[in-house]
Amino acid sequence: MTQHQGEETRETVVRAFIDAWTGPDLDRVCALLGEDIHYHNIPMEPLSGKPAVEAYLRTAGPFEESEWELRHIASSGEYVLTERVDRMVVGGKRIALPLMGIFQVSGGLIREWRDYFDLAMYRSQMT
Repeated sequence: MTQHQGEETRETVVRAFIDAWTGPDLDRVCALLGEDIHYHNIPMEPLSGKPAVEAYLRTAGPFEESEWELRHIASSGEYVLTERVDRMVVGGKRIALPLMGIFQVSGGLIREWRDYFDLAMYRSQMT
C-alpha cells in the first residue's frame, strides 16, 4: 500500500465516522473506535478506553438530532484533520458548533480523537 492509498483509507474511516453522526447512529460511531481510543473534547477532560468514551457519547446531550458538516479534510501519515460544523438538537435547542478535529487512524479504527471548539459558544446556545 502506498502512503497515498493509506491516507485515502484513513480519510474514508473519518468520513464514515462523520456520516455516522447523522441521526446519530451511535452504534456505527462506536464501531469505528479502537479499544484503546483516547478522546479529548477540548476544553473538557480527556477520556481513555472504548468503554469510557462510548459511555460518554451515549449519555452526552442526549442528541435528539445530529449532523456534522465536513468543510475541509486533510491527512498526513496516520492523522486526519477536519474542519467541521457540528449541528445538533439537545433538549429542543438547535446548536451549530464550528470546530477543528484531529483523528489518528490505525488498522481501520480511530485510536485518537481531539476536537477543539469554543465551549462558551456551545453554552450560549444552550440557554
